[in-house]
Amino acid sequence: MNTLQKIQLTGAVILLLCIFPLPYGFYTIVRVATMVISAYLAYTYFTKNRMILAIIFTIIAIVFQPFIKLALGRDVWLTVDIIVAATLIVLAFRVKLDK
Repeated sequence: MNTLQKIQLTGAVILLLCIFPLPYGFYTIVRVATMVISAYLAYTYFTKNRMILAIIFTIIAIVFQPFIKLALGRDVWLTVDIIVAATLIVLAFRVKLDK
């Protein structure tokens, strides 16, 4: 498992933990971590000339940034968390399947 896969799976696990009722501070940490991971993935995919993935992860980084919070409600955020986690898992294992 390479570093990129580990980062993607770590991001997915962090997002899936949001399913559980946890203190509000945890969700703030998740937003920061997801923003950092997404920005890193956007840069990585940009340097690999995979522009669609670079744009997708740029948008994810913007949505999760903690400075100007989007008030989407718990149910919407939970759905977003699960979709992004699923995307990270698929990308992590797709690389492994492509080899």
